[in-house]
Amino acid sequence: MTSGPERTQRWPARLALLAVGLLSLHCASADRPRTAGVPARATEAVAPSAALPSRTLRVRVYADEEYRAQVLHWERGFEAWLQRASAAVREPLSVTFTLESARAWERRGSEGSLEPVLDALEALDAGEDVDLVVGLVSAPPAFSESQHELGFARVLGRHCVLRGINGAVPVQARRHLEVSTLLHEWAHTLGAFHVRDARGWMAPKYDAAQTGFAPRTLALLEVGLRHLPRARVEVEAQRAWARALRTVLEGMVGPAWEGPERDFLLAWTERARATHVVLGPEGTPKGLTPPERQRLAEVIALEKAGQAQVAAEALEPLAARHPYDERVQLLACYLAVHLTPALAATRERCEQAVARFPGEPSLRMNVALLHLHAGRFDAAQESLLAARRNLSAQSDLEPSLWADLAGLFLRAHCVTWAEEAAARAPGLAASEAVLEQAARLRRQVVLPAGIEPSTAPPRPAGVEPSREGPLVRAVFDIEALLHAGSSGPARDRITALAQAYPESPSVALVQCELHLLQGRLGPARSACERVLASREDAVQAHLLLGVLATNTRAHTRARAHLERVIALEPSRTEAWHLLAREYRGTRHLRVLQARYRERFSRDLP
Repeated sequence: MTSGPERTQRWPARLALLAVGLLSLHCASADRPRTAGVPARATEAVAPSAALPSRTLRVRVYADEEYRAQVLHWERGFEAWLQRASAAVREPLSVTFTLESARAWERRGSEGSLEPVLDALEALDAGEDVDLVVGLVSAPPAFSESQHELGFARVLGRHCVLRGINGAVPVQARRHLEVSTLLHEWAHTLGAFHVRDARGWMAPKYDAAQTGFAPRTLALLEVGLRHLPRARVEVEAQRAWARALRTVLEGMVGPAWEGPERDFLLAWTERARATHVVLGPEGTPKGLTPPERQRLAEVIALEKAGQAQVAAEALEPLAARHPYDERVQLLACYLAVHLTPALAATRERCEQAVARFPGEPSLRMNVALLHLHAGRFDAAQESLLAARRNLSAQSDLEPSLWADLAGLFLRAHCVTWAEEAAARAPGLAASEAVLEQAARLRRQVVLPAGIEPSTAPPRPAGVEPSREGPLVRAVFDIEALLHAGSSGPARDRITALAQAYPESPSVALVQCELHLLQGRLGPARSACERVLASREDAVQAHLLLGVLATNTRAHTRARAHLERVIALEPSRTEAWHLLAREYRGTRHLRVLQARYRERFSRDLP
């Protein structure tokens, strides 16, 4: 093993030899092919593609403390470095590099592998507003031919780290090495990989005679340039990139190309074409940087503390930078739904999130909530059914999600589906509340009896679950018209309801109310009795028959119906008031008053 001082002494000498090779290359005949010495299979002809449009790639550079100590006027030096790299690729790729900014990087220590340094650079700056982020670190104590020792890039990413070059190296050799290393690492970010047995810029080892990219590598780089930067933030653009990249990769066969690097890229194209989210460089969804993860945690804490508006404002920059981060977009949709449900922008945001993450049930439920706010019940029902499919497909999830879905189904008046969802989360207070309210709704509009909280969910006979919502809403609308005195429109709606649901006792219920309002007591009694024949606990039918019996002085019948209303739903205070009139002058009134006081903590009027 060579000692450290000996390695340091050999660095200038080694580069001097490289400089000789470089000078001889520049002195060669102008007719000499640029790919001389490259195996024929690696340089076989590639069909020319349409000319690339001129592209200016914005580069941001960071220099660590040691690099800044070694290189005087490093900012100007790197800008000149970019200019030389631009001259090398302007003709074949129509690319020009421009320096967006040069920044100090407050870190030290770059000995050993450059991969941790690259990780630190990515954590420092996601670089989503530029095309390339470069980190400059100190020169090594001894020269290495390995490209991984000279620089390191994130394949399919936008970051690379480059080592400095010892100042004793001749200027011309240093400039060639700088350009070669920068273009080598930049090409990795576009998907280029090492070409064995070749002397171009993508050779695994540096050589002073290196110049240019092999034709197939150029084709691969062209694919990246045509699809980036959109392919890093949009699913369809990334899929298009993956398809085009795979076509080029499938043509790169032979010893020069085969190996794990090509296999990795082929696997990445498969994942990119199959996924519904944007993938990061390693083939997984792009993650947040550590500062961004901290910001997300702060936003969640704000929301839990009841500061939803502040949380939404703090989240917005993250939501804009990470349109394909599921956690960020789910939270952004949730906050928008609860703060601005009526805005078109809220609906657009949540529907975009659903399109990006179609398997996430919470997003479907939030979209359903928006539809419910706007009275779009059919659309809400569709979203809730999609959410139910999402939940059913997941084996490991919080039972509270089923309870949430149950509550939304009930708000959409989908009673059976609400009960079935609640039964998937037994023991939760929210589930028990849904089952209780669903049972009350069934009694109120005379739907067939549903499930009991402790039993499996059988399918009740009668109205199909998909038609329950329209039926319930139709009954409520007719009752509202009757209470407003609009008997003509109510009669028309009852006729339509009877045609749509000819077997439903709900039709007889609203017919009973219409007859009673019009003073047709016989038809009213017959209609309500038909309702009770279907469901004895139809509370509204009991109330209507109690009113009818009171008006005809059928006191015994009135008291029986009104007592049944109170037994079924003690909160129906109108039944208490009517019953008090029936019990006036009897000893039963005092008992009724005591019951009322116990129930409502006030006296019966």
